[in-house]
Amino acid sequence: MMEETKATKLIKRAETTQPKLTGHFMKVVHDQDLSHAYLFSGAAGLGKLALAKVIAMRLFCKNIQSNGMPCGVCNECVRIAKNEHPDVMLVEPDGRSIKVDQIRTLKQEFSKSAVEGNRKIFIINGADLMTTGAANSLLKFIEEPVGNVNSFLLTDDYHKILPTIQSRTQLVEFPKIDPVMLVKYAEGKQLTKTAINLVLQLTSDTATIDRLSEDNWLVSMKQQIEAWFSMLEKGDYQAFPLVQTNLLPLVRDREDQKVTIEMMCLIFRDVFNVKFKATPANELAFGNVYDLIKQMANQLSDKQLLSIIDDILNNAKKQQINISFQNILEVITLDCLNQIKG
Repeated sequence: MMEETKATKLIKRAETTQPKLTGHFMKVVHDQDLSHAYLFSGAAGLGKLALAKVIAMRLFCKNIQSNGMPCGVCNECVRIAKNEHPDVMLVEPDGRSIKVDQIRTLKQEFSKSAVEGNRKIFIINGADLMTTGAANSLLKFIEEPVGNVNSFLLTDDYHKILPTIQSRTQLVEFPKIDPVMLVKYAEGKQLTKTAINLVLQLTSDTATIDRLSEDNWLVSMKQQIEAWFSMLEKGDYQAFPLVQTNLLPLVRDREDQKVTIEMMCLIFRDVFNVKFKATPANELAFGNVYDLIKQMANQLSDKQLLSIIDDILNNAKKQQINISFQNILEVITLDCLNQIKG
């Protein structure tokens, strides 16, 4: 059941994030008109990898559905979803880049005949992270593939890809997800109206919504950010130990670190919007504590508020140089308190 769930989730994700592109490619495969190389370009979370895998499923699936989609439950679909199919190879960055040895291994594998059919597929996720050597090694292989090979290069920005590779692939630019669909998707996660406002300011893709709503994480962190903000508004230095006792235990990884600081910035952006734009509660990321936000807006001068937001943004950059995350949050807290207490 778990294997089936992983494959069917990929199909659902492709249909949800990119319904038009998904339908287009299912028809292209049906008409046997698939090009040998594609360059999928678009921001993270727009479903590039999901669609590439679903196309691979459609090519190998043993039980195509009446709507032209792969079944998501046959052995071929399940193995493709789990990166275990011998004729479908996924290459991703090893560390911060895709190295020439990874491309050489790919080429060696694809110089062999297909194991279970007459077709082989490779997907390079993060193609813009290929080293120059890796990109040059791939170039001729894309231009003159051995046998029946389809390639999918995935990038957040096709301008980062060598022009010589761009010219040998068919560019597909992924559109942003419909905001109305995103709202409906977030509502399906049983999020409150203010939590939905918050999550839509943090992300524009369904995969990140899934991650943030998992185990009620977003709601829990939102409550702790509000408690932290309440202490700041009072000038209470208990906001400082709260970082260690209440915020840090919720942080699972570097992505959570990034989101936590973004939430700190967003609550002060709400203060800015109330102070300068009279934004109503129902349009704020933290609208459920509107009275508190309004009190802070009245309390802070223009200079103080802008300094706080600037301090948070500057401290956020320290994540890139491996400074302790606890230290970053504590410095943000002290900076905020110093500005608030004047």
